[in-house]
Formats: sequence, structure tokens, C-alpha cells
Amino acid sequence: MRRTMVSYGHSWVDGDGASGPASCLAARVAARLGLDLDNRGVGGSSSTGTAALVQDTAPPPATLYLLMTGLNDLRLGGDAPSSLEQYTAALRSILAAFGQAAPDALVVALAQPPLLDFSLHAPHNLGSNALVATYNEELRRVAAEFPQVVVAEAAGWNAATMLDADTVHPNDAGHSCLARAAVRAATAAWQ
Repeated sequence: MRRTMVSYGHSWVDGDGASGPASCLAARVAARLGLDLDNRGVGGSSSTGTAALVQDTAPPPATLYLLMTGLNDLRLGGDAPSSLEQYTAALRSILAAFGQAAPDALVVALAQPPLLDFSLHAPHNLGSNALVATYNEELRRVAAEFPQVVVAEAAGWNAATMLDADTVHPNDAGHSCLARAAVRAATAAWQ
């Protein structure tokens, strides 16, 4: 059986900001772990969009699922309680779909690192790093409900040097930092 990593999430998973397909975080993670990559990241997607995607088409069986979502939720919804509630429900739906598709698969959920500037790109300009922290805390809380899920935190993240000029997407250094975090989390979970 093929050993595959299936990745879902927003534009960071899709590869925006990377200099090429092999430089994006999903490709780096799969390569370092020796897995074939099925990248289903969708630029501009929210957690509810990802939840709809896995409900419409069940995730294929995988050795590892990589998930990164929530940034667009908080950038568009700001501190509206309904935005966080929808994120929570979407996370549960996504993680449950992974568990149904491959009960023994590991899920690595990447926490969102901070940005420098949320003021650009209206209407997606309502976020803040305080909201990033709130969403990450919710991610950790929901992930704890699923025994196959681990949360990866990007140690050494530096928004000043790891974001693209658009202030939203990671550059190659950012993609590399995120990939290292996911690989460390997966390797530790498999030991």
C-alpha cells in the first residue's frame, strides 16, 4: 500500500508564497517523511470551506493528514463569537472525517503563527495576533478530543523574515519553518 500524506487547508497549504511547488510546506513535509503527497489545500478557504470539502468528498485513506486552517476565519470574522464557533464546529467535522477515512492515520494540525500586519486586504483585515492566539488555543482544545491528532507549533517563527511581501503568506523560509514543525510533531508521535 502506498504511504501517502493528504493535506488540507488554506493558501499556506496550497503553497502561496513559496518559490515553487517543491518549496511549499506540504511538499517539504511529505518529502522529509518519505510519503507521497496528495495536496488538497485551497487558497482563500476558511475552516468551514475545508469542512464542506471533506463532507462532499470523503478524504482518501492516508498515513498522515496535514491540516492548517483558521487564518481566513479570523481575518474575515474578527472577534465575532460566531466566527470562532463556526471554526470549532468545522474543526470537529474535519477531524472526524479524517478518523472515519483512516482510523489509524496520524493527523498533524499546524497552529497558525503570528503575522505582522492585519490591516491590508479588506475585507480580510479584521484579524489580530490576539485572535491568532485564541484560535490556536481552540485548536489545541479540539485536537485533544481526538487521540490521533497532534498540534505542531512553529518554533523559531519570525514574521519579519518569514512572510512574503504581501504580509499574509510565508516565503520559502516560512514554509521551511512550518514544515520542520510538522515533521518534528509527526516523528515524535510515531516513536
